[in-house]
Amino acid sequence: METDKATGTVMTLGNIVAQTAGLAVDADSGTVVADLLGVCNQTIAIADALIRVSYIVPSDEDTYIFPTSNNTQATDNGQAMVLASATEVNNTHTTSGTGIVEQVEPYGEASDKTIIGKFLTK
Repeated sequence: METDKATGTVMTLGNIVAQTAGLAVDADSGTVVADLLGVCNQTIAIADALIRVSYIVPSDEDTYIFPTSNNTQATDNGQAMVLASATEVNNTHTTSGTGIVEQVEPYGEASDKTIIGKFLTK
């Protein structure tokens, strides 16, 4: 998919993107499911004249590897988590009513701070 972004807005391949005021931006800790667009599919520098950004729309079946703010644990499986930034999930070890990522399972060692998860799209 593609959508508009503001002129001069940097977009980075792999970042989670959201929509604010009709324009694509990096997602952040305040992003909710209704604003989620997906995963940025290209890097756009300030010098680029592009005003549209492509992104991958996640489905309920897609899984991703997400860096997390805290050490991971299997007891978080199934929990809804908010974002810490466009590149990191904030795994506080409790389910959030405004979470946009659901942990499927930890990935690697707990101290690796990485999970396999999926976007909550509804």
